[in-house]
Amino acid sequence: MIKTEIGDIAGYIWKYLDKEGETQYSSLKKAVMQKHEVDETFFIMATGWLLRENNIVITNDNSKFENSKVKIQ
Repeated sequence: MIKTEIGDIAGYIWKYLDKEGETQYSSLKKAVMQKHEVDETFFIMATGWLLRENNIVITNDNSKFENSKVKIQ
């Protein structure tokens, strides 16, 4: 079930940020996708889920989105 898989990926993202702290979006994406063999589309959906639930914050200094910083709310 897709919803369950996206929830699992959201958990991977949250656990990574809990351990590593604030991380550049591109580094987070690369680490989670490689370690857990995650599809990029599902990674993006899981990130959106965490944002919608106010579990993470993404800050951008008006540069490329990949350079944004992600942290736990």
